[in-house]
Amino acid sequence: MSLTTVVEEVMSQPFKDPFNIVYFIGFILVMLLPTLPASLSWLKVMGLI
Repeated sequence: MSLTTVVEEVMSQPFKDPFNIVYFIGFILVMLLPTLPASLSWLKVMGLI
């Protein structure tokens, strides 16, 4: 079974769980939280805030 048929099969199925995108975005945000102080200080150094 090739990758394109797998993708077509997945795309043809109805989107059952709309929250999995929200969970994914939340996961990314949680992973980025430890970098928040460094990011804010760099933005201050660059004069963007």
